[in-house]
Amino acid sequence: MDPITHVAAGVLISQVLPGPARGWSALAGVLFGLLPDIDYFLIFYDRLAFIRHHRGFTHSLVALPLLALLGAGLGRALGGPRWFRPLFFIGLAVLASHLLLDLATSYGTQIMFPFSRKRFTLDWLFIIDPYLTALLLAGALAALWSAARGRQVGTIFLAAAGVYFLLCGFYHQQALTLARQVFRPPAAIVPGGGPKRAHTLTLPDQAFWPEAEELTIAALPQPFSCRRWQLVAADGEAVQQTFVQLPYFAFETRPETPAVTHLPVNPGCRVPEAAYRPPEDLQVQVWTGLPAPDLTGPPEARDILDQYLEFARFPLLRRVVPQGDGQLLEWLDLRFSVPGRDFPFVLQLRLDAAGKVQHWRLGRCGGEGN
Repeated sequence: MDPITHVAAGVLISQVLPGPARGWSALAGVLFGLLPDIDYFLIFYDRLAFIRHHRGFTHSLVALPLLALLGAGLGRALGGPRWFRPLFFIGLAVLASHLLLDLATSYGTQIMFPFSRKRFTLDWLFIIDPYLTALLLAGALAALWSAARGRQVGTIFLAAAGVYFLLCGFYHQQALTLARQVFRPPAAIVPGGGPKRAHTLTLPDQAFWPEAEELTIAALPQPFSCRRWQLVAADGEAVQQTFVQLPYFAFETRPETPAVTHLPVNPGCRVPEAAYRPPEDLQVQVWTGLPAPDLTGPPEARDILDQYLEFARFPLLRRVVPQGDGQLLEWLDLRFSVPGRDFPFVLQLRLDAAGKVQHWRLGRCGGEGN
């Protein structure tokens, strides 16, 4: 989540739990709310190191009590022994909220580090959720403003934020169930749509193929509404994608057979415009990536790509462009698709004829390397 949400959650929690003076508790809530994101500064050093280590150790279950002890120790130095215990528990609660909020997004959090580098995610919240932020921020301000009833007011807002959080989880489960109904086994995807060609494809009248173990399916949150979702499935060769707006209440029936649009391999730097359709009127986009290149030259290119693929959930080789005696390779991660917006986390590798890296770039597409 964004820093404002973490700060709002930290201040609100600090006013609900017993602590030192309200001002000092609020300051502790701010610092504990931001502390795990100290690893964000890696982005100014190396973007590959950033995607590899951001939400790593400082966001792990191992670091949670250590960071709480660190903060409580500093509090003891400032306010004496009586500050240690309340600040420790405030730290635990605020740091746990930070991990939970980050875990709810689709970025991925290494909560089991250093025992595992696996990224866990609930896929419940978009990286910025103005409704959750508003609830937490309003609760924090109300709790600070009301000296007499700050704890009670803060508890009400914290509970409301929790209800909204669970509501997002409910809609995610509905979206994931829908994705399993919509997407078919790889054999049902008929290739050959070609660039700038779209057509409707009649798919077999069957539910999600339970034996398609190679099919990775996810329901990923979209901005500005917990009812808007990106449904995505990948089989290693193609990525299927559709955007849906769920009804307010749960649905029991399967959607109609969706239309399928084959996208060009090189769609540009923006996610194609797409409407958030109701479940009964979905349109599936099929992305077919280029064949993986043979990186048999010096190991640097393979190392860079391996680190990127460790981070990416739905990678796609977007283009291979000859440049003199070398070539430019570019990968996308379709996990972060939002209709009409630029693709973030695009990897570009410029290689010479021997496969040596001349330049590489990680960020939004549009450049030719750095």
